Amino acid sequence: MLVVSRRRRGSSAVAGALAALAAVLAGCALLAGCGGSGAARADGAGTSHQASPGASGQPSPVASHGPSLAERVCGGARQAAAKTLGSPLTARIVSPAPADLQCVLTGRQVQVAVGSQAGTRAYTEFDTETAHQEQVYGNGGAHDPSQFPTQITVPGSVVAVWIPAQLLLVATNATPTTGGAYVTVAVKGRAAPAKVALRVAEAAARATFAAHPNGPS
Repeated sequence: MLVVSRRRRGSSAVAGALAALAAVLAGCALLAGCGGSGAARADGAGTSHQASPGASGQPSPVASHGPSLAERVCGGARQAAAKTLGSPLTARIVSPAPADLQCVLTGRQVQVAVGSQAGTRAYTEFDTETAHQEQVYGNGGAHDPSQFPTQITVPGSVVAVWIPAQLLLVATNATPTTGGAYVTVAVKGRAAPAKVALRVAEAAARATFAAHPNGPS
């Protein structure tokens, strides 16, 4: 009886040890599974919350580029004309192409149309316009002094004229042998009589030439 009792006690001890070992192994397997899931979630969270270049404070490729020529011309002309006029103006780009850039500045009872044609024909365009006015309204034509081009000075230009009857400024920074920009500024509205219109046109033209990256080329 004593021998049998010892065997039973030995068997019970072995069974208890095996059960404890199984529990430990199961716990380790559970912890490994939880650790793997946690790593996967961490990786997923890092990817889904990755900051974009703009959010991290770094400029995006689009933002790194400056304003276009049309934005520089129209924005500069608007500021210069509004300062000269003494009242605010809004700018609208009608055509952004450098070869036929057009924008309209609008304010209370005043409108300023700015045009800029950049290219090798800039001087030819200027010469054609002024020659036409001289032929049609000069001594050999209808003889209307108000339509005759009057030479003026516009910083940034090589030559510039003012046509009083049309409240139109025509200028270029090109020469017969170099390209450049052919610029026109037309003013109309009750808020800009002749003398005011000339000052506004000169300011807008000056800003337009300043906005171009280069002079004659």
